[in-house]
Amino acid sequence: MLQRALSLLGFDCTMDGSFGPGTQAAVQAFQTAQGLDTDGAAGVSTWGALNNLAPQGMDISHFNDVQWDSLSPQIQFVYSKYSQGAAHKDPAFNTNLPPIKESGILYGAYHFLTFQDSAQEQADNFMQCWPDVSGPNALPPMLDVEWQVGGSDAETNQLNNFITNNKTACVQIVADWLSIVSTQTGRTPVIYTAKGFWNEYFSGVTQFGNNPLWIAAYQQQSPGLPPGWTKYAIWQFSENASIPGVDGGSLDLDIFNGTLAELKSL
Repeated sequence: MLQRALSLLGFDCTMDGSFGPGTQAAVQAFQTAQGLDTDGAAGVSTWGALNNLAPQGMDISHFNDVQWDSLSPQIQFVYSKYSQGAAHKDPAFNTNLPPIKESGILYGAYHFLTFQDSAQEQADNFMQCWPDVSGPNALPPMLDVEWQVGGSDAETNQLNNFITNNKTACVQIVADWLSIVSTQTGRTPVIYTAKGFWNEYFSGVTQFGNNPLWIAAYQQQSPGLPPGWTKYAIWQFSENASIPGVDGGSLDLDIFNGTLAELKSL
């Protein structure tokens, strides 16, 4: 997380997970730029400045076991999976929401889109979490638009081939869900996707550029954008992180492309 924030802010830092001389030099350069004590250590003051300039967060589901009272203080926001398709609810959502709110962390809920169910059914499913996620610290709803996953390889292929064979209808499902949820919440939903998915299945689709983009890209350099967007709002830069307060190594980490004040305004 330290290396990601420094790199995003333009300080030369390799994402290798090791606090070596290169990372220490980047910390010192950042400290100098911020008028901090240049001791090369990522202490409270340094992290405070980083959190304000490049806030980081995580997105979670029932696959993640979070101990909220010992969660890393560098987590500034969290999105929790609430629903999928027309009827599925994530079983961990209602357990996680109260401690998230108590912590004061910015939070939001997301829906995993399937293309076998109507937009209305899926919007109705998601909206059952509203207004629980519409308080002062609530971020916009997020729609997860990505590869479909079935119970077997054959089913997975079938689900993704359905998108290929019904592209126009699938794009309309995305548009309709966004419209329904936006109308009912008064918020502009965020779209989560990957450039690879978009280029493979939604090639040429450029109509969603007014929705903030959450891009998945596990790489050192800044992510490329799907057609229709000129910038990203959130970058999911890791899918196998391990941080204090979260068991296992399958955590998604994210960084906001702006300041904490701008994240709050979102």
